[in-house]
Amino acid sequence: MTSSFPRLEDSPTTDPEEYLHAALRWHFSPETGSPLWLGIAAELDFDPVRDIRSFADLGRFPDIAEHLRDRPVADLLPRGLSGHPAPYVFETGGTTGSPKRLLYTERWINRCLDWKTDELRAAGFPTGDPWLVAMPSGPHAFGHTTRLQARALGSVLHTVDLDPRWVKKQVLAGHRPDAYVEHLIDQISHIVRTQDIAAVTTTPPILAELVLRDDLVDRLRRTLKYVSLAGAQLGDDTFDLFVEALPGTVIQNVYGSTMVLTTAKIRNPADPAAATVYDGYPPFVTFAVVDQETHRPVEYGQRGQVRMTHISSAVFIPNNLERDSAIRLPGPAGAVGDALRSPQPLETFDGERVIEGVY
Repeated sequence: MTSSFPRLEDSPTTDPEEYLHAALRWHFSPETGSPLWLGIAAELDFDPVRDIRSFADLGRFPDIAEHLRDRPVADLLPRGLSGHPAPYVFETGGTTGSPKRLLYTERWINRCLDWKTDELRAAGFPTGDPWLVAMPSGPHAFGHTTRLQARALGSVLHTVDLDPRWVKKQVLAGHRPDAYVEHLIDQISHIVRTQDIAAVTTTPPILAELVLRDDLVDRLRRTLKYVSLAGAQLGDDTFDLFVEALPGTVIQNVYGSTMVLTTAKIRNPADPAAATVYDGYPPFVTFAVVDQETHRPVEYGQRGQVRMTHISSAVFIPNNLERDSAIRLPGPAGAVGDALRSPQPLETFDGERVIEGVY
């Protein structure tokens, strides 16, 4: 078993290209690679270890999203992790077809936990106070990782489950999700009326409905200090509505993807939603903004399709085209990859209409 890659993952080299080359040796060696990638490698017209010299070259790899929908999980697991604790299997929301499966190791989850709890504290999250989360759980990573964050932050966690697949199925069938939203608001209302909630995490459509209820808003204003929003687009007008309804509350718009096993890093927690800049976590997670047709990088300041890359010992996703567009910005000085601003869903993706619903 090759030992250099786990060492790099635990304490990354300051040279991202060195990390990339170690990762390629890990994922494309018969002793340590996964059956999925070793099989794909045999059909490529290039040698991944020899010919991929930089992060810019990762666009040569195929998008493996379709493989993640129906391949056995055993095919996704690198052989080098055999004998290690079994990873968690989490799934995407199924916005663009049947869900995709991703492997989350304890090591990766703990790494993200450190990142995210530090970021929440920096943003003014009210540690130790009650936290209400109305987001997907079940097969989705959000529910699991949120519970770990609440424990790390000393927060009592109140949860309301959200099933994004059911909502999207109803929207696709031509039905408005009003009844389901009402069902969610009923559950949220019971918690808000009986607990002193200091933090809320939910989606923009759900919060938009919540702030229309005067009694609930009055109750929240007494104790609420922090709101994070994710899962659906947050427009400037909606953000202004939330700021007016919840004065003095920190409101952040989170952006991420199950396909890269984390959310993006908000560069400046104090920025309003319209000015939020999202960075990756190089060398593990990087972003690029490309032309939807040519897949070549657009100019800085231009909007293009988001391409995400994840590189760790358990998962290698080098060229994942997301269902979102964003404005391309330079990453932090010396970092690999682009920064993103104003992410929003594409109208169509792989020939299918993109449906958000409430998530």
